[in-house]
Amino acid sequence: MAEKKKILVMVASPKNERSGTLIPTKAFVEGLEQNGDYETEYIFIDRMNIKPCRGCLSCWGREDGSCFMKDDDVPMIREKLINSDIVIWSFPLFLFSIPGQMKVLMDRIVGMVHPYMGQKLKEGANAMNSHLHGLQFQKEGQKIILLSSCAWMDIDVVYEPIRKQFDIILGHEGYTLIACPQMRALDHRGGPRRLNMLRKKYRKGGAELATTGKLSQEAIDLMQKPIFSEDAYVTLVTEFVTHMFDRDDNF
Repeated sequence: MAEKKKILVMVASPKNERSGTLIPTKAFVEGLEQNGDYETEYIFIDRMNIKPCRGCLSCWGREDGSCFMKDDDVPMIREKLINSDIVIWSFPLFLFSIPGQMKVLMDRIVGMVHPYMGQKLKEGANAMNSHLHGLQFQKEGQKIILLSSCAWMDIDVVYEPIRKQFDIILGHEGYTLIACPQMRALDHRGGPRRLNMLRKKYRKGGAELATTGKLSQEAIDLMQKPIFSEDAYVTLVTEFVTHMFDRDDNF
């Protein structure tokens, strides 16, 4: 009997199970599970014991790239990251970047990428398709997905810093970014009908990845398409900010 493929969902929101980003994330995972033989594990980064990186870079001097600190949850997390078939980083956009909890973990696992030895990006048209590092410990065929939600509509603009960061680390072809716009207002003001519309799109995306082994640009564009029209969304997001303190579950 073939071994089930492993999906690892790294939840980087400090809201943990209440994260709005988990709505599209779970739908995407459901699409995978319903169309393939998978087992899924969720790790809530905010609940892990993760000590900050000391910046010594001694991990790059060890053959296995491990950190000298062994008395927290990072060794366990690192092992799961290496051995999963699909790794989904699920996170809200925080000031045009990743949440602090996710950054602290990424700093601690820098030994998973090839050390910097003076290498340069390729020149010319393929420059941004190359990387300065690349993973040196990764299961063959592993797929890395950044599934992130935000309040914005202009996702090409607000996700540019994240794209540049991961292009340099992993290369343009080393990961897939799926940005979910308008999520905060959708979560709080969208209602069940619109949330079900969103779930349907993300299940379809997960199903495509499970059945074809990749995500087409058409599938990504569909998942990233805003639910609300621009005029309706301006009204909704204004209401959300104005009545931010009306909901106990907002914080």
